[in-house]
Amino acid sequence: MNTRVLANWKANLAPERALQWCDAFAAAYRPRTDLEVILAVPFLILERVAERTQKLAGVALAAQGVSAYPQGSYTGSTPAAWLRGLAKYTLLGHRERRRYCHETVQDVARQAYESLAEDLQPIVCIDRELLTPQTAAMAVEELGRLIWAYTPETPASLEMARGEAEIVAALPQIARKTDNRPVLYGGGVTADNAADLLRISGLNGIMLGQGCLDAAAFAEMINRL
Repeated sequence: MNTRVLANWKANLAPERALQWCDAFAAAYRPRTDLEVILAVPFLILERVAERTQKLAGVALAAQGVSAYPQGSYTGSTPAAWLRGLAKYTLLGHRERRRYCHETVQDVARQAYESLAEDLQPIVCIDRELLTPQTAAMAVEELGRLIWAYTPETPASLEMARGEAEIVAALPQIARKTDNRPVLYGGGVTADNAADLLRISGLNGIMLGQGCLDAAAFAEMINRL
């Protein structure tokens, strides 16, 4: 199973800057057969980013969420059906979506269902408190098809020893609840601690936020992993 490195741009890169990011990344990036880079990109620029990155081996796109509803009378929504063939993944239940947009575990479960129905791979964000309610909201057949991103309140970069202990302690619980599905870690991941985090047994990858906004530095980090 390939390692996954997810770059969550959030709402940091305006369209023109996003395209500049793609060009800078492409210039420095060296594809790896054992690693997949996932770019979580806002809906507005998904198509343009896809055009800029389509020739980069090992790079896939993720939508930053998706509608909990199918196509129809849902103003302001982006149905999963519209993303089919454009994105490979959907990033769901991010802490910021739950906090600022008040998404519930039921909302995230519906988004995962809509994603799977359109052959999109959901990556569902959780912490230890959300693990039980979020898995309980999913159908059994859905649980066996998800990727999980463990995003605790205390990021590993604040104190690496404590952060690593938190991850190691949480992983067995996540494995039991999710049928040993892949787990990414997101929380204070930087170029300085990425390699150490990837050495933790049970992790399938990492997710960066602020740590991915410098495209050249992000590419160089991948090249060194």
